[in-house]
Amino acid sequence: MNKKILIFRTDRIGDLLVNCPIIISIKKHFKLSKITLVGSEKNTEYAKTLGIFDDIYQYPSKGIVKRIKFIFELKKINFDYIFIFDGKDRSMITTFFIKSNNKYAITSNKKNNFICRLLGIKFIKDNENTNFKQIYDRIKEFLDIKISENNYDFLSNKSDNAFASQIPIDKYLHIHLDEKWVNNLYIKSYKEINPNYNEFITFLGKIAESNNVLITTGIVEFKLLHDLKNQFFKKVNDKIYLNENYKNKIYFIYKPSFDDLESILRKTYLLISCHGSITHASNSFNVKKIDIIEQNRVKFYRRYTAHLNNYSCVYRSNFEDLKDKLYKTISVK
Repeated sequence: MNKKILIFRTDRIGDLLVNCPIIISIKKHFKLSKITLVGSEKNTEYAKTLGIFDDIYQYPSKGIVKRIKFIFELKKINFDYIFIFDGKDRSMITTFFIKSNNKYAITSNKKNNFICRLLGIKFIKDNENTNFKQIYDRIKEFLDIKISENNYDFLSNKSDNAFASQIPIDKYLHIHLDEKWVNNLYIKSYKEINPNYNEFITFLGKIAESNNVLITTGIVEFKLLHDLKNQFFKKVNDKIYLNENYKNKIYFIYKPSFDDLESILRKTYLLISCHGSITHASNSFNVKKIDIIEQNRVKFYRRYTAHLNNYSCVYRSNFEDLKDKLYKTISVK
């Protein structure tokens, strides 16, 4: 069953990670198949590290001439199957020019449905009441795939870049402190967390009484990160900072790559984060997760978390209240 398969996922790393289990099932079903990914500027470099895709294209974010050249490049290939997992109009329209008798899309609104009907694309309706396990089951029905999704630990099969070997502790409570903790850098309609410096170091000191603690950052800089890096921690190297003034050690990892994060997750026993790509990556390593989510979007998040192991959530609130919820969840007295 040597098939040529094209997949569109022109968004973020986390979205790609969510789809990897069904992509792996498709690859196992169509033995000797060649899988081509159309990704975005945010996920194509990372996709190259996964070992899943034979070819990877980056969808041109700008320029009509670049997009036309991109379409003509793909048009040269006769694909047996095309899967539009990102649900984007541009991806659906692009497939109009690419040869394939089997085109499938995940759609989330009436406009998507109309485009699919117009272009002869079979589609699976997606809404906040649909979790991805149900969507995967529907895709397998279309393709008569009998393989179950037992691929949720797929990142554990990747080679470790050994970044975590630079951190001389074996198990730690891991806090991913990215821009989602700060309202003016994230969705402004969500409940504010916005920890200030004094609140956060008090919180760190308390949990460090019974845990080694490791903090990772995203790529976006904000005041709390700057203050922690320059006032609370001592520099070990350009990425690693350390505070040894507590019963247990507290490490601060500044702007790690996603491969670095995967290495760190291999030694994490508990992850606290606002829902994102790291939440899904942690599932490959059987990490216990405390996911900070918006209460009025519970159905939305449940779609992405129904398959996760060792998962619990707390609702976003100001940090004064949130830290008390976190203390209870991690059993800090």
